[in-house]
Order: sequence, then C-alpha cells, then structure tokens
Amino acid sequence: MKNFLDKLFFRSNNLNYVNKDIKNLSKRKSVNRIFNAINLFSSESEVRYVGGCIRKIINKEKVDDIDLATNLEPKKICEALIKNNIDYYESGIEHGTITAIIEKQKFEITSLRKDISTDGRHAKVEFSRDWKEDASRRDFTINSIYADRYGNLFDPYDGKKRYRKRFYKFYWRCR
Repeated sequence: MKNFLDKLFFRSNNLNYVNKDIKNLSKRKSVNRIFNAINLFSSESEVRYVGGCIRKIINKEKVDDIDLATNLEPKKICEALIKNNIDYYESGIEHGTITAIIEKQKFEITSLRKDISTDGRHAKVEFSRDWKEDASRRDFTINSIYADRYGNLFDPYDGKKRYRKRFYKFYWRCR
C-alpha cells in the first residue's frame, strides 16, 4: 500500500518531478528577472524559492504565489530591484519582506533571519546570512525547504521525509 501511495501522491521517493517543476517555474521571464537581480547583485548574494511554492510543487498543486528567501538584507534587496527596474513595496520591512511586482505578479522576497525573541506568534528578528539558521525558525519543516532556480533542493531538516510520515499517519487514521 505504501508503494501505491508513493506513486499516487509523490510519484517516486527521489521526487524528480519536483526538480522538473521548479525548472519549469524558473523559465518564466518574471521569475528570471528576480533571480538575476538578486543573484547578480554581488558575488555573495543568493535567492531561493521557499515555503508555499515548494510545498505546492511537492503536493502537485498549482503554484499561484512565489515566496523567495535571500541572504541580502532588505535595503540591499531594494537596491537590487531598483538597479534592475523592478517595482516593489515594503510589505513587511521590519521582518525583512519586500514585495516585488513584475507584470502584475507579486513576489515576496524575505531576508534570512533569526529570532531574537518571540511570544510564539510574533518575533523580534535579526537578519542573517545563514540558510540553516533561517530554516530552524520556520513553522513547519516542509516550509524550511529551499530550492534554487535549477531545482536543487536544500532541505536541512528533512522536511520531505517528515511531511510524508505525517501524511501516511493521517491517511491510516482516516481509513
């Protein structure tokens, strides 16, 4: 039965379709503009897909929004966007989020961060350059999976495996 579920919901254990779907997403002109603006800003700058768009690709759902994470601080994100004539607004600057707009499509770009203090819902953050540190503060391990434009997954807390285990438990409880 597990093998059947793998084929039905995940196609295969190695998730090759995820890699392919991320590469297809990256073919969009608007997505390329964002990736080029950030990745070419400096020799150390990098941007990756994160959160809902990765989760939706793994679930084989339609990607209707694109969330990105970067090792640039918010002011540098703005500089990169201005340099590339990309419109934006500061949607959550205190938490490091800038929303870029290309052809009416919005891209939330958030700086890597770590929690300084939190009450469980709201956090005071400090910006970081450490991907694993950023991943450790995310609400679910499935939301701590990053991918570059070439479909390479960065899954520091094994979110794919934990997500599958949770799904199988839920499936068997509902039977």
